[in-house]
Amino acid sequence: MRLTERQFGDAVVLDFHGPIAGPKAVGILESAVRRHCGAGVRDVVANLGGVPSVDLVGLGALVDAHLALRQAGGVFKLASVTKRLHDLVVITRLLTIFDTYDSVEEAVGGAAPSYAGATSPQLSLMWLGTIHRFLRRA
Repeated sequence: MRLTERQFGDAVVLDFHGPIAGPKAVGILESAVRRHCGAGVRDVVANLGGVPSVDLVGLGALVDAHLALRQAGGVFKLASVTKRLHDLVVITRLLTIFDTYDSVEEAVGGAAPSYAGATSPQLSLMWLGTIHRFLRRA
């Protein structure tokens, strides 16, 4: 996996290229999120248009990124989610925690998430921690 970063308005966009799989990909994502949280960035958009697949470890890393930004008072959004990745997020019921958008522009522009018509409960930090521990053990 390769990750490039760019500023888009007040948000930082992380452009992913290649599968989000294995410990190396997790390390790259964690490092980027930690750096931006430390710099005070509160709006991070993960552009997943170039991601063909995500393994369980990669999915856990996305949950970690969401949790880290939420604890820092920020927001982690997913943009350009492919059908395959969208199905994975729906099957794992992580759609209730991730804000997903059809494009980076919609994510940064404040448009309603693509699932806005569906009712989904907001998960507490405790529930996110449970999901995080489960994904780490898998």
